[in-house]
Amino acid sequence: MAAKKESAKSEKKGEGLGIAGFTLGIVGLALTILIGPLNLPLFILGLIFCIIQQKKNPTKLGKAGLIINIIGIILGIFLTYYLIKYVAPEIKKIIDASGGQFPVQ
Repeated sequence: MAAKKESAKSEKKGEGLGIAGFTLGIVGLALTILIGPLNLPLFILGLIFCIIQQKKNPTKLGKAGLIINIIGIILGIFLTYYLIKYVAPEIKKIIDASGGQFPVQ
């Protein structure tokens, strides 16, 4: 009985970075709607954690974290490009049309 608990504990030991990387990826994807490209550091940190995990002790959660964080980084880069290319000029037009003051309703 004690041997089973000990072996289960040793199997879980060393998965911390994979779990952390996976969690950062999920949190980053959830926050993408709210903060857009500002969550890129979450994805990069999660990717680093998952890479370290996969080099030490490959796990399914670490691999899933790698995939989620790569998708998040690509999504973050796309959103940054979109904001700079399309949204920023529109905001500038609104500010210029209002005489340099942002219109408040």
